[in-house]
Amino acid sequence: MTVHVASFLESIGGSIDKDHYLRPLPGRPGYAAYCHKPDYSKKKRKEMAERPMVKAFSNVLEEASTILRDPEAETHRAALREASKHQRMPQNGKPAVPARLYDYIKKELFKSR
Repeated sequence: MTVHVASFLESIGGSIDKDHYLRPLPGRPGYAAYCHKPDYSKKKRKEMAERPMVKAFSNVLEEASTILRDPEAETHRAALREASKHQRMPQNGKPAVPARLYDYIKKELFKSR
């Protein structure tokens, strides 16, 4: 159920009572969905955590965090910070430092060759 949230509840958000919570609706400030809290036992939670889809998702998250901690990702963030401090007009319609890490790595590889 979609509800208009009172101003004092907007700051609180989250839990309303032991069985319900408010979930803010993206793109609709001041409105939230009134939702039932799920009721799972510890045994059921463990079973759910062992599902293959959950395992695959956790593996993907672990791999993504490894990539983001990579020194190449840190140099990309540093280059983006430096470019935002010293803004230049895009050359040939492209920014000086690509926003996506993949594009940055590709550009650096082309520079090195």
